[in-house]
Amino acid sequence: MEKIKTNIKGLDVLLGGGIPIHNNVFICGGPGTGKTSLSMEFLYRGALNGDNGLFLSLEEDTNSLIDNATSTFTKWSKFNQLIKEKKLVVLTQESYIHVDMPETGVSPYYTFNKLYDKINETIEDHKTKRVVIDSASILNLFFTDDLEYRRTLLNLLRDLKKKGCTALLTAELQNVNRETVRFAIEHFVADGVILLYLLEQQERRISAMEVLKMRGSEHSKVLTPFKITPNGIEVFVGERVY
Repeated sequence: MEKIKTNIKGLDVLLGGGIPIHNNVFICGGPGTGKTSLSMEFLYRGALNGDNGLFLSLEEDTNSLIDNATSTFTKWSKFNQLIKEKKLVVLTQESYIHVDMPETGVSPYYTFNKLYDKINETIEDHKTKRVVIDSASILNLFFTDDLEYRRTLLNLLRDLKKKGCTALLTAELQNVNRETVRFAIEHFVADGVILLYLLEQQERRISAMEVLKMRGSEHSKVLTPFKITPNGIEVFVGERVY
């Protein structure tokens, strides 16, 4: 099976060579575990190698997202240029909020249809190959019915595959304890799930990840430490978390 490399240091080794092309992968973890950073680097490395990317943020605004990325990855010298050239496109709230202001006045509210149209438009205009949705947990807020949310999410992932995209979706875990972690139904139907943790070790916390599943790939099942550096994420393959 053809795979695309993340080019994130050490991650492709854990994945058995990369992510099978057109797969959709959930990046799951608690707050501060590095979900957004890993997803952004997936797009950045892809754009450097000719795979145009789309980062859809359902929470942060464009300036905050770019500022956070550049302050975290200070050695990404080509990041702003890739955005300027539309090889890496960032869509945030202002791109898809529908505003209805009757005489009484209401706050802006989201419409999924507007969001969906914007995703399709961007993919077609920029020949996008890599897509990040940050996050599926916020996407759930578009819907009052869980069944409708899951049905719509599955349709979205199916459409991304048809368009030739490989997708990462971030998601908050209901329980961030590794021994008692709980999953939603969408994690079971996804092609892949990567879990990120902040594990207590004496008086500090250690970042670690494990590949729970990856369809079409023989992957590592070992809990592996990683670090977020100015040049990107570094996964310490072969090292154990004690």
